[in-house]
Amino acid sequence: MHRTLKNHRGPLESCIIHHYLSQGENGTLESWINIAPRMKDTKDLTLVNHNYHGINERYQAKTLLRLRRDAFSHHSLTSLSLCGFTLLGPRAFINCSNLKTLKLVNSFITQGTVLTNVLAACPSLEVIVLRVSYLTQGDVLKIENNNLKFLQVTYAYRIEKIEVYAACLDVLDIKFIECEEEDFILAAPNIRQFKRDYWVCSSHAHLSYNVSYLAQEKKNTWHALIVSESVFFHMSRLGSFSVSLDVTNPKEVEILKEVLLMWNAREMTELEILFKKNNAAGKEGACSTNGRAHEKLWEDAKPFPNAVFRVSVMRMYNFDGSNEEEVALASHFVMQKMVTKKMMIEISSSPPEKKIEVEAAVAKLMQLPKGNEDLSIECF
Repeated sequence: MHRTLKNHRGPLESCIIHHYLSQGENGTLESWINIAPRMKDTKDLTLVNHNYHGINERYQAKTLLRLRRDAFSHHSLTSLSLCGFTLLGPRAFINCSNLKTLKLVNSFITQGTVLTNVLAACPSLEVIVLRVSYLTQGDVLKIENNNLKFLQVTYAYRIEKIEVYAACLDVLDIKFIECEEEDFILAAPNIRQFKRDYWVCSSHAHLSYNVSYLAQEKKNTWHALIVSESVFFHMSRLGSFSVSLDVTNPKEVEILKEVLLMWNAREMTELEILFKKNNAAGKEGACSTNGRAHEKLWEDAKPFPNAVFRVSVMRMYNFDGSNEEEVALASHFVMQKMVTKKMMIEISSSPPEKKIEVEAAVAKLMQLPKGNEDLSIECF
């Protein structure tokens, strides 16, 4: 491996290293890590510990991450994935302002403060993936990062308290977590705009997604991370989904479709849509294709996102009864039997004139031929 790395010609964009206990203890692993970013300008580094055999092992010395101070601090390294390690402290992460992405998969954390300190040592992180198998009882996980845009969390055991302070967070992906509502503190305005905290108190999988911001990005790292999980691993998502978007923006609608397709084999528990306005206005090419209005992806003849998608309950906020695209989307979900139990449209916060328009639109939805006869449509 050492010879292979040194003999590689030119930069090494991405590198995955699988290793065993002896290679971690005798300095071999550390020498490989030194070569990858420092000599080959590696940007994306993945370390896989073959001594990890599952979460039932809990803490074992053979999974310890033993590396020198600031082992991952080279300026070329921007993405780091660690699989099957036990972290005792932030030693290897000191001065890691270079890292933009950090994934801790099947990781043992001896204390909540250890993980808090590791994340604090990487202030430039935009993407954090935590699949942590063990945390001692009574600890607090605190994430404070104004650059963070994507956070995915999976805990196999109950956690006492989580605090997330992330002003730029656009995607919160809760795969599994056990935490009381009052013990999950979330200071993230783009996520807090949603009305439903599905993930608290119920170990409920939930994805919150600010599509409107993502559509403006040129490089959608976190979106690719979510979608690739379903495409490459053939994993159908569970739970519920909250999304904010402008349905007149074709790019945002296409992103919505890609995300909904991740529920390709299971019925979504709840879908919460927060409609936004005019994100496409004034942007060249945003609303036209070949000089004509963009094709509506939810036309009756073409099920959106596909013919098998189903959701039990659909909630819509900021719904405009005079907006043709929003009404068309709601109508499509009714007639294509996408919603199996209940469609709910919020009107309590609407001004009187808008409330009348929404109620009229809801009345028309009720008159549509329902793909599912048991479906109820109501305002709240």
